[in-house]
Amino acid sequence: MTDKLFTYSTFLEDKRFVQWRLSREEESDKYWLSFIKENPELEEEFNKAIRVCDKIRINEKIFADTDSLYQHILQSISTHRTNKQKRKHIIYYLSSAAAVALLLIIGTLYIVNKNTVSTLNEEIIGKTLPEEHVTLMAGGKIITLNQDAKVRLDDKQMSYTDSSNTTKSIEVDDVQINKLIVPNGKRSSIVLTDGSEIWINSGTELTFPSTFNKKTREIDVEGEIYINVAKSNEKPFIVHTRELSIKVYGTSFNVSAYKNDNEASVVLVSGSVEINTHNNSVRMLPNEMAKLKDGDLSKNTVDVSLYTSWVDGVFIFDGTPTSEVLKKVGRYYNISFDGATSLPDKKITGKLFLSENIDDVLSSISLLTSTEYKREENVIKLLKNERRNKPME
Repeated sequence: MTDKLFTYSTFLEDKRFVQWRLSREEESDKYWLSFIKENPELEEEFNKAIRVCDKIRINEKIFADTDSLYQHILQSISTHRTNKQKRKHIIYYLSSAAAVALLLIIGTLYIVNKNTVSTLNEEIIGKTLPEEHVTLMAGGKIITLNQDAKVRLDDKQMSYTDSSNTTKSIEVDDVQINKLIVPNGKRSSIVLTDGSEIWINSGTELTFPSTFNKKTREIDVEGEIYINVAKSNEKPFIVHTRELSIKVYGTSFNVSAYKNDNEASVVLVSGSVEINTHNNSVRMLPNEMAKLKDGDLSKNTVDVSLYTSWVDGVFIFDGTPTSEVLKKVGRYYNISFDGATSLPDKKITGKLFLSENIDDVLSSISLLTSTEYKREENVIKLLKNERRNKPME
């Protein structure tokens, strides 16, 4: 198994490998853990193949027959290989073959053990995630966590506080890929196996391994995190977003890369980082911000507290447009503002303390924007306050 052409796509074409990642039976776990111990030179390609399989969210078609599933995957991969059109995709150390393999399986529910179609216990595949709670997907389970949940990874064990405020732990295997999903209105944090600490903001998904491989420490983010990376000169820490790859060895920085935002940014607090896109790269120093917008990567000096204060429960604004203020507050509290587009997009400067009492926050917003508000569940109607807009006589 030491053929130099043996890549992660080889794993993806192996029926036993696909079965293992979807059914996660104990016998298969033992086989593949033993395999990689006997073939350590394949660990990097092996982990890439795992990342492809485990990042998929699957929810529609059911393949009750393992062979038909496998043939479907092979046929799709074969079709792709005959298509030699070049595609310009940003990829993070994964070739286009792996990216396409991922696309082939999205939207399809693969039940690979025909004897257990009706008895999948705590299987992630095909389940509906609770939208209003922090959710941990690990060890073949979907776990609902409490508000501001804290997760900690130690050697082969993950501890967390569930929705009943009870601290629990589960065993995890070395090659497992996990996901922490933090909806709008919630926050969370996690300590990884290397000691790196991550604070996770509202509306964020974090994908991370149970243990890092021997060469690198890699995670995937969609949303916003603040991370304090444990120093390691031998193993770089790489944060992947949709459009950026951020490489560090030990530092503190903020990453904002929400799916629906028209720009992504990195703000460096300490240390140094290297940022790569598909056609550019920059190296950052403390108190600098790198921004990617419309494919252009730029860098400038900033007050880092404006971008990291959310970790301490405060938003700091300095000439921030009203629209941006309302977007950040809406995401943080899982609310939407009706009538915001009719307001003048004036610049706002000041501190907004993120109280648990949302009415306190809305009162502050009302003062900052010269409006009155009416609350209807998660929709906040903003009305112009003419009295506040009138000059004093």
